[in-house]
Amino acid sequence: MTSSALQDPGLSQLAARAGIAERWTDARRRPQRVCPDTLRALLAGLGLPAANARDIRESIRRMAEDASRLPPLLAARGGAALALPSSVHGAYQISCESGRVIEGVAEPGAPGARPILAMPEEPGYHALSFSSGQTAVLAAAPRRAPSLADLTGQAAPRCWGLCAQVYSLRRTASPGRLGPDEAFGDFGALSELAACAAAQGADALAISPVHAMYAAQPGRCSPYAPSSRLFLNTLYANPAAVLGAAALSRAQVEEPGGAGGAGWIDWPRAGTHRQRLLRALHRQFRTVAAADLRERYARFCAEQGPALRDHAVFEALHAVRGGDASPWTQWPVQWRNPESASVRRFARQHAYEVDFHQFAQWLAAESLAAAHAAGREAGMRIGLIADLAVGDSPDGSHAWSRQADLMPRVAIGAPPDIHNPLGQNWSLTAFSPRALAAGGYAAFIDMLRAALAQAGGLRIDHILGMARLWLVPDGAPPSGGAYLRYPMEALLALTALEAWRHRALVIGENLGTVPEGFNQALADHGILGMNVLWFMRQARGPASGEAAAALPEGPADFAAPDAWPADSAAMTSTHDLPTLRGWWAGRDIDWRAKLGLLGPDDSEAALRRDRAADRILLSQALGGDARAPASEPPLADLLRFVSATPCPLLLVPMEDLAGAIEQPNLPGTIDAHPNWRQRLPLDNQACFAEPASCARLDAIRGGRGRP
Repeated sequence: MTSSALQDPGLSQLAARAGIAERWTDARRRPQRVCPDTLRALLAGLGLPAANARDIRESIRRMAEDASRLPPLLAARGGAALALPSSVHGAYQISCESGRVIEGVAEPGAPGARPILAMPEEPGYHALSFSSGQTAVLAAAPRRAPSLADLTGQAAPRCWGLCAQVYSLRRTASPGRLGPDEAFGDFGALSELAACAAAQGADALAISPVHAMYAAQPGRCSPYAPSSRLFLNTLYANPAAVLGAAALSRAQVEEPGGAGGAGWIDWPRAGTHRQRLLRALHRQFRTVAAADLRERYARFCAEQGPALRDHAVFEALHAVRGGDASPWTQWPVQWRNPESASVRRFARQHAYEVDFHQFAQWLAAESLAAAHAAGREAGMRIGLIADLAVGDSPDGSHAWSRQADLMPRVAIGAPPDIHNPLGQNWSLTAFSPRALAAGGYAAFIDMLRAALAQAGGLRIDHILGMARLWLVPDGAPPSGGAYLRYPMEALLALTALEAWRHRALVIGENLGTVPEGFNQALADHGILGMNVLWFMRQARGPASGEAAAALPEGPADFAAPDAWPADSAAMTSTHDLPTLRGWWAGRDIDWRAKLGLLGPDDSEAALRRDRAADRILLSQALGGDARAPASEPPLADLLRFVSATPCPLLLVPMEDLAGAIEQPNLPGTIDAHPNWRQRLPLDNQACFAEPASCARLDAIRGGRGRP
């Protein structure tokens, strides 16, 4: 994208009012300025044309008009002082969810000041009405989301749990298995793992995103690029948990031979076979299902309402298109609008197919709930911690069915940084802040509720996006984007409120370039951050003698366990970072060098020298010999090190429990690295029985667990 030679003097003013940062500082602390074309593209995505001076004046006028009206929803923590638009004042009444009524008068306190209204202390969604006839909803959040102390009943909890990529799991032989060669993990395997982990003292099991994908394109497997975050990946459904083992046996479709023992998942092949099984179950259900099952299914469809039907219709339309790579924006024009007469007619003509996709969602929802219940019934005090992806794919069902919620022709990404020097374009949709506010934040609330429906906790991917998102216009390189500000206080308040209503723990992935004050805002709202071993560094301490000679200049020491912040979850690694074994061996460097992912200021030799220095530093932090770190990674010692931190929750990836070398995902790659396809080397029960795993498990549990 080329930069315009001239910039209207009002463009900067409009961009600032809309929350677009025209200037920013990169990871090397160099000042950067956004080009005018990028500003115009992002403003257009917000519904604020800025092609010329007249457009800019009109867009500024529209923003001022919006600011003068009472929005449909105001969100803040209880007791907060809300500044109302200057045109909104006079007597008001608040009807709380509990039935309590609060009356008052909102008047400006001083000439030119805005009227102030006190948010009720009682958490909930309350109805606000003014004598003038203006109305709104007050979303009053608790002062803090539920803490681990609240959820466990312990004053100073020291809990632990595991992190699992659902597809990677291997279920132990049992009557509920789908076949002798299951090709990938599902909610049945997850249920078994939850019970096994709980029996070992785990309080939580954090899982990879299980959002809806594409039935017509089973090869699309990235859990962070879903079709919709409102629904589930139906390939993970555990039919036996819902319909019973007999129904599964009658409908059994042989899984692809030999797939269960493979280290990598062949998603197109395995997904197609699983779809055949689901369709066989659907045919059977429509003819012989018991009355109570039919009632449960009907109730599910009624509760999910039009959103479920829209998703199912999208899946049916996508299948008619052959699951081709062309996005819905290139479908025949009559199918691009979910409310069109043509789409409604299509839904009637393909009612059986639409019903199948609704049925598959029901199976997935009930079997995920069963997995959560399995962990809780076995003793977990939190249970499953769901993972909420930062966006949806622009060609998915959410983008099709709720177009007004999103910013068109822009994608979420990340600016250039040390680890990704070219920047990143994640090709994901972004909510429009203006649309969120105009719609009473319904899109955001619906998403939170869907994620919390079958879980005891929620990890929010890239929670930094509640403050700002790096957005890249179509056609621009990842470095050619800009930061857009989001209504952080409202989004955090709504998150705390929904967590309170669901009695759930919230963890925010706050890795990357963190805006000033953001981590404190998370802590104030009771949201845990993430402390990851590789990033927990501190200034170099004094050293002398041979130890000092062994340490090159430059890298910072690893922070001692007691220096880790206590308002975060402690983790050894994440799905985007090397495993313990992989980091020690430099496996991530192997991949980056092999695939040409080194930045302009990187060299393979320098990266390997830095990693060698880091191994020395980490060995020293563990109390080992800084001059000669072990050639094999001291996995148990590393796990014990992270477990010793004051963090109230320790989360360990299953890859580190099993001693795997490969990480689940390598950022910056799609097919060149086996992203989202790797299976664990052991089945669930073996992960807790194999001697080396037992030693690691003991290291994890040291000083942690249920009283």
